[in-house]
Order: sequence, then C-alpha cells, then structure tokens
Amino acid sequence: MQASAYLAAVLVFAVPTSALTNPPPETLLALHSVQAFGLSGMEFARYFDASGRHAFLNIPQTTGKPVLVRSRPKPLPKAAPAPFTLEIPAVPPQPFERTFDRLISQPRIDGYDGLITRYARSAGLDARLVKSVIAAESEFTARAKSPAGALGLMQVMPATSEEMGVSGKALYEPEANIRAGTLYLVHLFERAWRKYHLKGVAYADAPAWLVQRIVAAYNAGPRFLAHRRLYRQTREYVKKVLLFYRSKVSELRVAAL
Repeated sequence: MQASAYLAAVLVFAVPTSALTNPPPETLLALHSVQAFGLSGMEFARYFDASGRHAFLNIPQTTGKPVLVRSRPKPLPKAAPAPFTLEIPAVPPQPFERTFDRLISQPRIDGYDGLITRYARSAGLDARLVKSVIAAESEFTARAKSPAGALGLMQVMPATSEEMGVSGKALYEPEANIRAGTLYLVHLFERAWRKYHLKGVAYADAPAWLVQRIVAAYNAGPRFLAHRRLYRQTREYVKKVLLFYRSKVSELRVAAL
C-alpha cells in the first residue's frame, strides 16, 4: 500500500463516530483518497471493523499480486490390460475335421504316447497339450523339417534344443525331440508364472488365456507371452493347436514308458 493510502486511512480512523452520520468534508476527502490511491476493500478491512472504530493490525500484510494455486487432479490408475483371448470355434471347420479323421486312422499317432506322458508328467504339464503341439507342428512325422530349420516331431530349432540341454543333432530322434520340446514348453510356463505372479498354481491349472499365450510363444518367441497383438500366422497356429487339443487326436492311449 502506498504512503498516501495509509494517510487516508488514518484520517478516516481519526473521525469521531458521531460524525459518520453527517460526514464532514474532511471525511469525504479521506474516503475519496482511499479510492484514489487504490486501497482495496480487503486492505481497508484490515484496519476497520464494521463500525469503523477498531483497527485489525494482526492480519499479515500481503504484497504483490495474489498467486492462484491450481491443484492438479490425481491421475486415474491405469487399468491392467485385458489378456487377449482368441475365439476357438466350438465346431471345427471342415478342413480340420478331415485332418482329424485322416490322422486318427493312422497308428503312428499313438506311437509316442508313452514318451509324451513321461516327459509331460515329470514337468507337471498337460500331456494332451504336448501331443496337440506335436500334431500341429509335424502331424507326428519324426523326420519333419521346416523351411526355417526346425526339426522333428515338435519342430524344435537346434539352437533352442541346445539351450534346453539336448543336442541339436539328435532332434530327429523322437525321444530327444519330445524331451527338448517339452523342456521348452516348461521354460515358457516358468516365464509366464513369474510374469503373472502365479507361484503355487499348478501348470495344469493355467487359465485358458494364458495357455493361448504360451502356445503363441512356442510358435513366435517368448516375447509373445505379453504381446496383445499376434501375427496372423501365430493366431492361426494357436487355433490349430487348441482345436487338436479338443479332438480325439490328442487322446493318449499308451501309459508312460
């Protein structure tokens, strides 16, 4: 507040109460001075109560322009992304039905049931899931080879087999191949269990959406344990494996060796 404004306030304060009803020219001059020198109503109230007689000097004086403090709203917590779930047809398309009928008529699809059951049980996996992967990957052809270099029943890459502790040169042997492929599935389950905090849950009790992710990762790599978008080829692969899983092709008829 300027010094002249203070002077105006003092003049008003000095006016007797009786003069307020008929203010003399001095009082009017003081009030005009208050307005002229920019004494705001808030500042004026610091000095006078409603009667204009008592001063309030214990309110701290503020200087400068008032600061407008804007409180920012707290951001809403990000919702956890919903896991992707592919729709698996309840009734298999005709091409699959024909493939199922063709494979069921061949005795070779039961020839590896003992090995499948043994390695699946030792790892806590669903043996039918392992057999479904074999059906989708090679249709039970032990000497199968993909253009990318994947070999054998479960179409395991030699480098991946070596990481699992199985010689890549032995992948045409059914037992070595099933062992390597099953160990790789276990590796994917372990990664998924850590990522989704499923400690204490049996692999056989994995939710359907997570089984789909693990199957996708078997086809396209571990990063697809979390990816929401899949390659079209990988989506078709997941559907293929799970359609085999629901069919009679994945039934096991031989005990573990």
